[in-house]
Amino acid sequence: PRRTGDALRAFHTAIRSSPANAKSQAMKEQAQGTMLKVLTSFKSSEIEQAVNSLDRNGVDLLMKYIYKGFEKPTENSSAILLQWHEKVRIWCSLGSATLHRAPTRAA
Repeated sequence: PRRTGDALRAFHTAIRSSPANAKSQAMKEQAQGTMLKVLTSFKSSEIEQAVNSLDRNGVDLLMKYIYKGFEKPTENSSAILLQWHEKVRIWCSLGSATLHRAPTRAA
């Protein structure tokens, strides 16, 4: 559906425009607020697709936003952030499992 695509586009825009190295605290807080709005706009069924669309750096950045969201919760944000956290945790465990199962060359 169109709405899922809109949420996913907003998610990627927020990740790409993250001011991770910005000196301005106001800029960081504004970005955090924007990301929290984006994350809470997702339906539970859409979260896994969004997490799976990221690379390792994107997932690391997402996790930082999730933890920041836990520090300053808004109404109902913690429940949604827990769902995001769970999908990231699964993504990380599958990623590391894939690495461990990589074929080794015979000497």
